[in-house]
Amino acid sequence: MSIHIPVNLDQLILKKLLNTSEIDERQFHQVKNTAEDLSSDELTAISRLGFVGDDFLYENIAKELEWPLVNKVESCPAAERVLITTKEYELNIDWCIENHFFIVKEDNTALVYTDKPSSFNAWNVINLSFKGDVELKPILLTPAMAATIEDSIAQERAVSELFGSSTTDIAALAEEAPVINLVNSIVERAIYSEASDIHIEAGEKKMTVRFRVDGKLTEFMQQPASRFSAIASRIKLLSELDIAERRLPQDGRFSTRAGKREFDVRVSTAPDVHGESIVMRLLPKKRDKLSLEYLGFEDDHLTLIRKWGKLSNGIILVTGPTGSGKSTTLYGLLSDIKTGEEKILTVEDPVEYQLDGITQVQARSDIGYTFARALRTFLRQDPDIIMVGEIRDKETADISIQSSLTGHLVLSTLHTNDASSVFPRLSDIGVEPYLTAATIQGVQAQRLVRKLCQDCSVNSAAPEFLASDPRLKEVLSQVEAPTWKKPVGCSSCHGKGYKGRVGIYELVAVTPEIRELISKESDVTSIRELARAQGFRSLFEDGLLKAAKGMTTIEEVLRVCSTSGDEE
Repeated sequence: MSIHIPVNLDQLILKKLLNTSEIDERQFHQVKNTAEDLSSDELTAISRLGFVGDDFLYENIAKELEWPLVNKVESCPAAERVLITTKEYELNIDWCIENHFFIVKEDNTALVYTDKPSSFNAWNVINLSFKGDVELKPILLTPAMAATIEDSIAQERAVSELFGSSTTDIAALAEEAPVINLVNSIVERAIYSEASDIHIEAGEKKMTVRFRVDGKLTEFMQQPASRFSAIASRIKLLSELDIAERRLPQDGRFSTRAGKREFDVRVSTAPDVHGESIVMRLLPKKRDKLSLEYLGFEDDHLTLIRKWGKLSNGIILVTGPTGSGKSTTLYGLLSDIKTGEEKILTVEDPVEYQLDGITQVQARSDIGYTFARALRTFLRQDPDIIMVGEIRDKETADISIQSSLTGHLVLSTLHTNDASSVFPRLSDIGVEPYLTAATIQGVQAQRLVRKLCQDCSVNSAAPEFLASDPRLKEVLSQVEAPTWKKPVGCSSCHGKGYKGRVGIYELVAVTPEIRELISKESDVTSIRELARAQGFRSLFEDGLLKAAKGMTTIEEVLRVCSTSGDEE
């Protein structure tokens, strides 16, 4: 399928800018004269003269042509895919770079990325090369994104040339500029994609790089398996790990910068049958809006957790799976508590975010400085509030309990499926039920759901199952005007329909009645039923409230939490 482009596209855009007063008559003629002097088109002349910004100019071009616009680094195609398509259709890559035409084949479609839409000679070459075998889909690039792709292709070609040489010393390869640039670009693209984690996985023939964005893994690139060792060694060098050790897991970290933002990168390696699996977690050193108000708490939950934060002693536990935002919640609570009149100590593994006015300690199990040992030291530091990264064993649990019994407020995390399961979990660790009952003041469970993109989501009908559940109807009565929505997908959310994440929560306040059940070692169902009678709202019900407010979808809520425990 040939691409139709107006012959007078440049004139159309130029007149549109004049009619909307983005440029005046003098600038209009200056653009035409400059284009003539440079033997270029008017669009290039407008960009060169800078009368309007490139982003604004190319938004207008995209609207005129009705093409998608790529103006962000994370939306650019991977260089390797461009090179593969170019080779398959016998296109000269240097010609593609010179003309700024970058093509990626996807099934029976060829995506044609360019910032030169009115380059008719180039379009003729593209049409002849594909001969109607596949459908051509044009995508407009801003000049900055075209330059980004060009740089990525040059980098990929340099890496290919390096690995095509006779060099076999992996340590030496890890120090070569193409490998350094490749690793840097992977981390940089992950940051610009707002990814929380980078997964690099060795395979039999291919190495895969995936990013976790808003809780979902998406493939970013594939590389030949032969490159994995050098890339892994480069990451290990950055993290000060042993590059020769591939049989045992290792943990490390390094710092990096993207634009004006600084990140700590936590690195974890684990051996697998094809080599190793490497996961890098991206942690911004400075977090905006690190407070409870921005974490998605409903008003009643926000009031309750703040009430817990004002207690002088006891234990507050936050539960949930890895990556559910437990640490972020505790940091938000500490920020809310902190006035400068109290001594706050934390022991973490690792220290994820650095907070002013709080003494934060890194646990080091490799030298014997465990959570339990740090806690013993803390008790001699005259603290008011102690945060323990995680209660992992009986020793840490016992010292946390002793700390709370001697007049300290202790905050920590635990891995359980819901809030009510905390009490039998502590019993499994070896904590006596009477001690659990005496010290736990409140328990919160949480999950993260993806937020709907506010630019493209549309209204939808309420879920049918609500009509047959009186309890859920009662929960939804808290929302005055329910607004159910569904995802669509646009350029703002990169076609996903979702952008960002928000927490859903369940909070159990440990009342005298619940303490009695804990002391008697009652089952989870009994504790949950009593909590519900006292106003408890489950994870699913809290998620339902957010879905009814148009923040997320019921599908997202069902994806991250099960209702089985709540229906007992």
